Amino acid sequence: MKTSYLDFLQCPKCASESLTIDAADDAPRIKEGTIRCAGCGSSYPIINHIPRFSRSTPYADSFGPQWRTFAKSQLDTETTKESAIRFDSEIGWTQNDLRGKLVVEFGSGAGRFVDVASRRGAKLVVGLDATDAVDAAQENLIDRENVFFVQADIFSSPFRKASFDFGYSIGVFHHTPQPERAFHILAQTIRPGGCIGLSLYEMSKYPRPNRTTLKVATLELGWALNEWRCELFRTVTTRLPRKLFLTYCKTVVPVLHVINKVPVLRYVRYLLPSTCYRHLPVVWSMVDTHDTYCSQIVHQYRGKDLFQWFLHEGMSEIVLRNSRAGFVSITAVVEGDDIRAKRQLFLEQPGMPGYTRESAVRNASAGGMQDSLNDLR
Repeated sequence: MKTSYLDFLQCPKCASESLTIDAADDAPRIKEGTIRCAGCGSSYPIINHIPRFSRSTPYADSFGPQWRTFAKSQLDTETTKESAIRFDSEIGWTQNDLRGKLVVEFGSGAGRFVDVASRRGAKLVVGLDATDAVDAAQENLIDRENVFFVQADIFSSPFRKASFDFGYSIGVFHHTPQPERAFHILAQTIRPGGCIGLSLYEMSKYPRPNRTTLKVATLELGWALNEWRCELFRTVTTRLPRKLFLTYCKTVVPVLHVINKVPVLRYVRYLLPSTCYRHLPVVWSMVDTHDTYCSQIVHQYRGKDLFQWFLHEGMSEIVLRNSRAGFVSITAVVEGDDIRAKRQLFLEQPGMPGYTRESAVRNASAGGMQDSLNDLR
């Protein structure tokens, strides 16, 4: 934490920008201290260089233990470049785009995409996460001078409006109670003319051919049965003690990972909760099994669903990216309030009673938040 970072922070409770820091020492990089709000008197601790604006969010708490346990599992190495591949296919910003820019990621986890963005010349990449996964991310990238992490709830964002040049979220908002509202909050942090990127789960998880045949229909049936199987297991796994399922992921999943590479025998792994890969290291199967079966909320989307969100925000240069099957990924340019108001578009879908401009606005506001949270109880 540096004092200069107050330039883009605000109090998440009262939105006051009048923040001060009481630091434990005079070091330029503050490791321990307190952020105080002159507006409402709230205070927020700085622990391990990280300001802590929230400490617990029911919908995301499973991800903290996951990333502390598998902290380095998805960071790129000399042999595995999966994070860079995903960033390129789902967001697509290059070194020329990011050089010298102020960038924010909502839902940074252990820092795998912050790692990618920070290597591309960004002036500063700020990672926000609701859980103590920020500690794993901090440890992973502690020597990176252009990286900063914040622990805060997406829905109580500590960032000022129009304070970043680029903002993105990859594989996160679909685990929140109200994904479109989360997107709206992210959009508000981007300066006019800045760029935004979003990638969420797609309804179809395999590269389906356009031409329908009996074979294609059978494959779709298989994927639907696998989805049913997954949700059946999740009725149990989301209720298990977290340490117990972490132990399962570290002990049973490695065996299933090996079995998954054996023809015919590999189908045995579908009898147990597992997300296994044949061409990635075993730790990827372990972490993604935990991710799949412990997350409290899962939403899935079609490309046109997410496209509407960008129309609702009045954005321009909207691009539906050619990401891998299983993800819907869109980037766009954020406009200023005047242009945004003229460009906003709310399209009614035939056969969807009750869908109006007002209902769409409500989805992007705090109005439906409580109903979504009630689903967790």
